[in-house]
Amino acid sequence: MSYLLNAAMKGIIEGFTEFLPISSTGHLILVEKLLPLTANEHDAPRLNALFDLVIQFPAILAIVILFRKRLWGAACAARERPGMRRFWLGLAIGFVPIGIAGLLVHEQAERLRECAFVVPIALIAGGVILVLFERIAMQPAVGKAEDVPLATALSIGVCQCLALIPGISRSGAAIVSGRLMGLNRTAAAEFSFFLALPTMGAACGYKLLSEFKRVDWHADGPLLLVGSLTSFFTAWAVVALFMKLLEKRHGLSAWGWYRIVIGLLVLALGR
Repeated sequence: MSYLLNAAMKGIIEGFTEFLPISSTGHLILVEKLLPLTANEHDAPRLNALFDLVIQFPAILAIVILFRKRLWGAACAARERPGMRRFWLGLAIGFVPIGIAGLLVHEQAERLRECAFVVPIALIAGGVILVLFERIAMQPAVGKAEDVPLATALSIGVCQCLALIPGISRSGAAIVSGRLMGLNRTAAAEFSFFLALPTMGAACGYKLLSEFKRVDWHADGPLLLVGSLTSFFTAWAVVALFMKLLEKRHGLSAWGWYRIVIGLLVLALGR
């Protein structure tokens, strides 16, 4: 029962952190030992890696449901409107860099998870960038995610590759790079959410295909189910609230200070 509770807590953490600029991977790594999913130390690395990826899928589903009208409208209009075709092509182009980088440096990125200082330093560095970034006067030219130019989509996709470093936020990298390239806060956040669909979907699908035969559905299934449910509902609530805050012109500096404080605490206390 305690492992199911731990799975629920990790699902909440995933749902809360996945689409905010604070790094879901970094947070899950930090709580890995505090919230174990099994007493079998030999099997723990496999189960943790599988769990952390699987619970991303319901977070993606929350985005699909929250933006279902926008996504469906863009899909239906793709035949007749070049702008909508450009939107879908932009998401595909934005996915390519991290898709290639993930295949090339996956093993190196996994090894970084074992380095105790990588996550807190990445959290602090990302936090400093967010705080300083909010001091820059921006003149946004793009107000909707559907209007992002293809070159901008590619550039955001390249910046998204930084998230292969544990503690660097995928959404944070996408939002900041999008803002620097002329997107307003809402458009940058929405494009980062939409770009997560192919990015996280491909990662989850690849991991499930490679690990499917090794999954012990009797033991792993309940943990994955509980974590997925809490991840879904938390992500739904958090993204809806986050978008309302952005619409009211709340910036990202608060999340930057949060990252800095967490990173410093981890360094001070030791992982």
